Amino acid sequence: AMVSARKSRPTPMRFLYRLILPTAVAAYSNVSRQGYLTRQYTRSHHVSTDANKKLPLPSSGVFVACNQYQVQNVLPHRAINTSLKSTDTKHDVGAETLSTADIQHMKLAARLAGIGKGNTYPNPAVGCVLVRHQTEDEIVGSGFHPRAGMPHAEIFALLEACGHVNDGVESARSAMDDITTATSNEHQQVLDLLDIYKSEDGASKLFKDCLIDSDITAYVTLEPCCHVGQTPPCALSLVAAGIKRVVVGFRDPNPRVDGGGLKVLQDSGVDVLVLSSAAQKDTDSSGEEIDAANECANLVEHFVKRISPREEPIGNLDELINGKKRRALRAFAGRQKTDGTIHEVHWPRDFSISDKDKKDSEFGERVNLDVKFLERVDNMLWDHEIILLRLNNVVHKKKGAKLLSERIANELNAHVAQVLGHTALLYRPAFNPVLDLDELASKDDGNE
Repeated sequence: AMVSARKSRPTPMRFLYRLILPTAVAAYSNVSRQGYLTRQYTRSHHVSTDANKKLPLPSSGVFVACNQYQVQNVLPHRAINTSLKSTDTKHDVGAETLSTADIQHMKLAARLAGIGKGNTYPNPAVGCVLVRHQTEDEIVGSGFHPRAGMPHAEIFALLEACGHVNDGVESARSAMDDITTATSNEHQQVLDLLDIYKSEDGASKLFKDCLIDSDITAYVTLEPCCHVGQTPPCALSLVAAGIKRVVVGFRDPNPRVDGGGLKVLQDSGVDVLVLSSAAQKDTDSSGEEIDAANECANLVEHFVKRISPREEPIGNLDELINGKKRRALRAFAGRQKTDGTIHEVHWPRDFSISDKDKKDSEFGERVNLDVKFLERVDNMLWDHEIILLRLNNVVHKKKGAKLLSERIANELNAHVAQVLGHTALLYRPAFNPVLDLDELASKDDGNE
């Protein structure tokens, strides 16, 4: 009996296997499942000349289109809308109907956009899928926007479809980091192609008529741009490639676009459809389209607030917020701290920052403002108006925290209401302001 008891006594290793390991495996499975489904969906819809053929390995200096995947039938077309004349754009779109397959492809584009979401500040997160319509739908190119200054989602999809890169999504992944020097062959390839694309008539050099002989639809979560920014207009690149149909998930509210991309496409003879987020009459499946439209809208929720003009411009907050209002903000934040309801954003740990730099009072002026951090702060300000920045992972001096928080506030048009140690209190009115500073200040005066 004593021997049996010793054998049945749980050891630390047995405890690990029985409790901790299953929990870790389950967590990993939940995190990776969505990415796995997206990869499987993409691969299963690529064309293949031989189901048993292995993926081709690109030879040095030669671009090979990565389209050697087994074909999987998609659902048969099923009408969703009897008419799709846009009611929320400045330019009417065609009366063509959308199919279930159209909605599936747009949802895939939305999932691809999600890869870049949080990394694209000040740009929006966008995804794109190019589909050739033959006996069976075949995805011939896909991509997403990885970061500001890099090609947009449509361009990565076109690069794959026209044979310039193996995989548009993986090429976009290689360009997500904030670096100008290549860290891999794939990244160098993207930088070389970007140089060509940004050169004079670059879109024609890369894409001219490369898809003109195919019946291809571009599914884009956000209206293609029509202006020259850091890169040429995506709408003109789609036209140059010979795309015949474009389905758009959400109209771009950017005043530099705002329906202009739709018009460029239509004026070039491209059929354009825009998903509707409102229920359509005489249909039995409008909910699918509404869901897809909402997915696309949610991707750019904060970008829309960032880019849309306010009805009443807030002006320079540093000039508008006097000492009385600043004290009211501090008191309000103090009550939130006591209640445990204040929203905080921590500067992420960065082991490349030395202790010497952290102790340098001037380091707050030199440290790079990471776009992921800026986008997180920007989103939190839109949602909550007052947030607390914790900067102890980057500066150890109050002066450094003050310099850094002022840089962040200037970038986001916010106001630094207080700096205490390594923390800074930031305020910016939401798109539809919740806090009334005048009322808040008068109440605090009454309580004194």
